[in-house]
Amino acid sequence: MSSPPTTPESERVPGGVRAAYGASAFGENLALNSVNQLANPVFNLTLGVSPVLVGAAIALPRLWDAVMDPWIGNRSDHLRSRWGRRRPFILIGALLTALCTAGLWFFPEGRSPLFYFGWLAVGSFLLSSAYSIFVVPYGALGLELTRDYHERTRLMGAKSMLHKLSGVVNQWLLKLVQLVGQNSLVAGSRTCGVLIGCTVAALGAVTVWRVPERAVVPSTAPKLSLWHSWRETMKRRDFVRLGAAQMLIYASMLVIDNTGFYLNVFYVNGGDLAKGALLKGFAGMAFQLGGLCAIPGIVRLSQRIGKKNTFLLCTASLVLAGIAKWFCYVPDAGWLLVIPSLLLAPGLVAVMVLVPSMTADLCDLDEVTTGARREGMFNAVLGWMLKVALSGSLFLAGLALSLTGWDTALKAAQTPATFLAMRIAFSTGTIALALGAAALIAGYKVTEADVAASRRPRP
Repeated sequence: MSSPPTTPESERVPGGVRAAYGASAFGENLALNSVNQLANPVFNLTLGVSPVLVGAAIALPRLWDAVMDPWIGNRSDHLRSRWGRRRPFILIGALLTALCTAGLWFFPEGRSPLFYFGWLAVGSFLLSSAYSIFVVPYGALGLELTRDYHERTRLMGAKSMLHKLSGVVNQWLLKLVQLVGQNSLVAGSRTCGVLIGCTVAALGAVTVWRVPERAVVPSTAPKLSLWHSWRETMKRRDFVRLGAAQMLIYASMLVIDNTGFYLNVFYVNGGDLAKGALLKGFAGMAFQLGGLCAIPGIVRLSQRIGKKNTFLLCTASLVLAGIAKWFCYVPDAGWLLVIPSLLLAPGLVAVMVLVPSMTADLCDLDEVTTGARREGMFNAVLGWMLKVALSGSLFLAGLALSLTGWDTALKAAQTPATFLAMRIAFSTGTIALALGAAALIAGYKVTEADVAASRRPRP
């Protein structure tokens, strides 16, 4: 292994700026996942909305994102203001996201489940729109903050650490809502919604205040139409490979995770929901903390063996996790359930750290072709692919469980054939999807030398 390369002083991102940039990652993850964590407990268990309708209310806005994300990305690429291209969007988006996150829980009482489904659907639509205004330019700001090949990875590592910290908070959000609301989920969600909203707004303001916009775009730079910009982005095969690999990695965890929960409760723990939920909580904590600990190592490793090779090692960890699931999800396994979660963690870190860093490299190559800096559109398409993966996973998770022969009425009395099919799907599903991601990344061709050859001095 060679020594880590030296970053030019002009391209270094100070620690304070990295922390201020990462602050919004903590806020945006908390905003989005607080709704995902609390929607079913509040709207299904408390207000009587069908879980199918709850899932639909959360998933349907992803269709709108297919239009909203690229439009916001293209608008922020073309904005010329005294405050820059990205920061006005980030500030407005953070404030709107904060309002929607808090306001979603202040529904009138005594209405029908159909009314509450409509409330959740409209609220999710508004939150999704605000979130796009916030997150698409925010991601673009990070892509253009430095033009050094390795400093980009360090920056995304710092962002990912704060993102993972908010994931730790999310693991215990339902319990916090119960405590704050004194076992009233409605009262607790309202209090926590306001606190989360204030946090999102404050952290968004920190990013706007402390993070400079370093990309100076000349007034003569071409302005591509939305369709032209989208088409140019999707013509980059290496970018499509990155986005598709990201989707498969998320699917390798989320599509199969639903089957894992049922195996945990009804196969490993014989139908003991309390014990299964406790072990799931600790496995989730292990996943978040394992990812947090993996970030510094992944950043250093990418400097020594390259981003592509590091990415491939992370997908190998997912394959090992799939194998471990077969041996760890057995009757009375107890704390063995933590092992697959620890092995899964580096795979998600690869998506959070390496995909945006590699996308920033592709933006340099794109500038040579189009003459424009289009981080907004690249980040919008990447974000849209991620949302498609998350929404698709909600649907495919139930389908995967159904195909194993699962019968809810039988609970822990499923046939041996059903439990065997569930174990096979749970293990081999992760392995197959991870191998698919690895095959895509293996074909990625952009090198550090390519990026260096394309780089232009800052104006």
